[in-house]
Amino acid sequence: MTIKKILLTLAASLAAALPLAAQQDLALTWEDARRLALEHNPSVKAARAAKEQAAQNYLAGLNSYLPQISASHSVSRSGGDGSSPSNRWGASLSASQELLNLRTISSVKSARIAKEKAEADYLAASASARQTLAGAFADLLFAQRRVEVQKKIYAIRLENARLIRLKYESGMESKGNALYTEALAENSGVSVKKAGRQLASAQRSLLEAIGLENASSVAAKGDIGVPSFTLSEEEIKAALERSPRIVSAKKTLEAARERASSAGYYAYPSLRASGSYGWSGDSEFPRDKSWSMGLSLSLPLFSGGPTYYFNNLSAQKKALLSADEDYKAARIGLSVSLRSGYDDYQSAAETAVAAVALLAANEERYREAQIKYMAGKISFIDLENVEQNFVDSDLNQLDYARAAHSRKQALEQLLGVGMER
Repeated sequence: MTIKKILLTLAASLAAALPLAAQQDLALTWEDARRLALEHNPSVKAARAAKEQAAQNYLAGLNSYLPQISASHSVSRSGGDGSSPSNRWGASLSASQELLNLRTISSVKSARIAKEKAEADYLAASASARQTLAGAFADLLFAQRRVEVQKKIYAIRLENARLIRLKYESGMESKGNALYTEALAENSGVSVKKAGRQLASAQRSLLEAIGLENASSVAAKGDIGVPSFTLSEEEIKAALERSPRIVSAKKTLEAARERASSAGYYAYPSLRASGSYGWSGDSEFPRDKSWSMGLSLSLPLFSGGPTYYFNNLSAQKKALLSADEDYKAARIGLSVSLRSGYDDYQSAAETAVAAVALLAANEERYREAQIKYMAGKISFIDLENVEQNFVDSDLNQLDYARAAHSRKQALEQLLGVGMER
């Protein structure tokens, strides 16, 4: 195979990968992506709707404290064997007001707790969606950079294949080395195409995380350097009180406590006042008036059955105990996750920073090795080892930086950083 044919074959693999990133419908910064996701992300919108629903349920429950008023207008016709058919008309206004019902008060408190839990659940869903979005955005940033790196590696190996082939044809290099460098170049061309497909996959993932359906592709604009992040002991302690997942667990505990109290209220009496004013007669607008007023005291004895009260109260106390333990477990789990996660972030960040210096050193070593090889001072194997170290450093540096970004995003999700910021 001639040099020209080899180069044309290898160059064709590079050209095939170019259309994958040639055109972009959207070019987004992180702020652009965040704002779009806040508007379009289905999970965020669903959690927001659930929060608003709980708020409306609470407002509806407040009406239990207000008087219940109704109006009626009726007509009936009756008759018999010994009487002529006659009409009877009636109209009335009635009102009632609960003066004492601890279960009603408890139901309103439960609705308030449910509203507050829904608010915490929304913040947790927002933080989870933000982590997914941030991960997809970073994946796209690094996928774009990986395409560039793979193209650079491909260009280096394509040039090496050309030089080694020329040296082989001039009798200064072995055929095996010439074939090896050409195979490396061909494999690098495959890596370029693979990176292009990974780029397309990352674009789809970001669009999904945003909640967009119509855009065919997207580009991310941002920094892929090692992200800075600090987490103090005071911030960890604050998160144990304010993190959405902790607030949600706390509200679940409060709801269980209120249900246990409500179960005990089944043995308490309730007091209701009522009154009515009405008219009745044989015409549609009767004139005969009547009124009534009353107080009703109700004491449940076996409401729900002879053993319902005791069994229900015991069940709710067990549920309260379970919720209390879940709350403790959530606090312990978050504390451990934050501290371990921060350790992981620091390790990843330090590794990524060190990899930057290693990449620069290996790049310089590769340039020097090329000069020495062309001058006949080192062997092909030495050159290949230095080149491989440079290639590995270039790719590893991307992986190390991506890991640091991932650890930071996980910590932000644990802290409850939502889509709004």
